[in-house]
Amino acid sequence: MRAWSVVIGALFMSFGTFGWINSFGVFQTYYQQNTFQDQSASNISWIGSIQYGLIFIPALLTGRLLDLGYYNGPLAISSAFYIAALFLVAECKTFLQVILCQGVATGFFAGMLFGSTPAIVSHWFLKKRSQAFGVLAIGSSIGGTVLPIITQQLFGKVGFKWSVRAVAFIITFAVIVANLLLRPRLPPSNAKGGFFDWSAFKNPAFACCVLAYNVSLLGLYVPLIYLDLSGQDAGYSPNFTFYLISIANCASLIGRLSSGILADKFGALNTLIPFTLVGAIVSFAWPFATSSIASLVIVSIIYGCATGAFVSLIPSAPARLGGMNDAGRRIGMAITCMAFGATGGPPLAGVIRTKSGGFDDVGLYSGGVILMGCILLTATRYLALGKWVGKF
Repeated sequence: MRAWSVVIGALFMSFGTFGWINSFGVFQTYYQQNTFQDQSASNISWIGSIQYGLIFIPALLTGRLLDLGYYNGPLAISSAFYIAALFLVAECKTFLQVILCQGVATGFFAGMLFGSTPAIVSHWFLKKRSQAFGVLAIGSSIGGTVLPIITQQLFGKVGFKWSVRAVAFIITFAVIVANLLLRPRLPPSNAKGGFFDWSAFKNPAFACCVLAYNVSLLGLYVPLIYLDLSGQDAGYSPNFTFYLISIANCASLIGRLSSGILADKFGALNTLIPFTLVGAIVSFAWPFATSSIASLVIVSIIYGCATGAFVSLIPSAPARLGGMNDAGRRIGMAITCMAFGATGGPPLAGVIRTKSGGFDDVGLYSGGVILMGCILLTATRYLALGKWVGKF
């Protein structure tokens, strides 16, 4: 009961952090059509990209602090700053203010909250660890489904400010519940190597895994941000297209939970590789599936399942590539290093869209880098096992 209560706390934390980050597609469209019509899609996407990048960076700090025995105090302080930043988004008037508040502040403090959450869960589970990670990741799926719908509906009824405030109140509740339930189990451990243990990269499998995550993220979040706009470019009503983001996030529930169950049975990378391959194929197909509403919905569902599995299984491989005495630091290093791919992907896609005038080349870019990430994940699996067949 105690272990699963920690997982529920982690679910609420992922709802309040990644759920908010995954909702940016609605803001991308709103800003482009209302507040910042003078800004290009690429410039506006930097807000979401900064969020995506910064939510990964603090994991290095929080993971190391967890190993040293400092968790609930920093968690409470970061929660207060995060909640304050969320409410301040409603007060922003200029593009720079939005970048600093919504992009930098909420992204960084969301990372301070979420960074060590997977490591906390790994304290309590061994055989069912991937399944627990899957339940954790469900929170971001629920948040990414519910929060965009609430925000979009409120934009037209109460305006931008109170829409953001309403979402901030919901996230505040989730973060408070998470603070009450999340607790470490293992005693403090001062493993050698400091905050960033470079020696971990002497393990070829770990180094290849981090590289694979970065390359995959260069393309993985691109459709999630641009699904709405691609539907509108095809001539569909904005009243429908914004639901594509929620449909993708809702479908990711299936990928997150099923991948965790499959990973415990067949191995994390054995499960992650095929899901990532599906994500690459769907990204290739996405721009060519705008001929009907049904095809866009199907793409959103399949894409959501694939990306949900990826997010769910991110901590699994780094957790296994070493001992539990520095699991927080190792998972934190892997997540922090992912910031490069998460930050660069959407703006690159925005530039490609601006230059090409459509989404065909964006889909080719997104699918291509995800496919390269899939190849690197396969190499990681071989380096970890020393053979092509086996459970990992």
